[in-house]
Amino acid sequence: MTGARSGVDHTAMLRSMTGYGEAAAEAERFLLSAEIKSVNNRFLKIASKIPEEISWVQNELEDRVRKRLLRGSVFFTVRFEPRQTADLYEIDRSVLEKYLDSLRSLSQELSPSESIEIKDVLLLPGVVNSEEALRLGKQEVLPVAIDVMDRAIEDLLSMRRLEGQNLEVDLRARCVRMRDLLQDVRKAAPRAIEEYQQKLDQRVRQLLGDQQAVLGPEDILKEVAILAERSDISEEIARMDSHLQQFSDALDSQQPVGRRLEFILQEMFRESNTMGAKATSAELALSVVELKSEVDRVKEQVLNIE
Repeated sequence: MTGARSGVDHTAMLRSMTGYGEAAAEAERFLLSAEIKSVNNRFLKIASKIPEEISWVQNELEDRVRKRLLRGSVFFTVRFEPRQTADLYEIDRSVLEKYLDSLRSLSQELSPSESIEIKDVLLLPGVVNSEEALRLGKQEVLPVAIDVMDRAIEDLLSMRRLEGQNLEVDLRARCVRMRDLLQDVRKAAPRAIEEYQQKLDQRVRQLLGDQQAVLGPEDILKEVAILAERSDISEEIARMDSHLQQFSDALDSQQPVGRRLEFILQEMFRESNTMGAKATSAELALSVVELKSEVDRVKEQVLNIE
């Protein structure tokens, strides 16, 4: 039987947090199968559904999940079917007979027409003795359960890797798109100042009209300089450019990068917000809005990366 390596599996990046896997095994005395599925979650959250008769495998199987997965909401179901129920359970005949004698005697006194059957007393304490059988069952069941779970997890990981590859292609294309939009912002920024200067000069002339007051070019330039300083987004553009490079580098990493990408995108969103607040022209504002919208779309994609 093959087991999972110790430690979280880092071999395939990017990796989605959405996936499904299943596996089954037929042993001499029982059938066992497992299904496992996962969706995105900021942390690793595990839930399971396991038959009562083999509930003791829960901790071992959850450990197998922790060794292979880093993030995601994970739910797995184990199905267990003994080929012969008697293989795993022992009936204490003496206890069963005592229950039947007592119940039949009581029935004769209280309700003679009421019949007592064996199935009616099987669930009473002490009739079914499974402790010894289950102890032996652990030696048989646990290795099979671990093998089945490992194979189901590998099946799930294959799906997560495939979806991760598709996400990577999309994210690289969006990274190029964000660089193009940032270049539009970089070009629009100086034009916004020129446009403001022209509008300011035109408005001043309209207000002064034929009056004797004269506003010199240096006064207009001073006002433009004040606005230029307040609306300067060169630092935001430089930081956004740096974040885009970090984002691209992260896509090349061989380690889980979901949280890192989320952090970078938060910073990118912050920079685009600041640029939008400083925009002084319709052209610049539109370019920033398009950039911000693209960042927001990428944030949604990255939420599903481990």
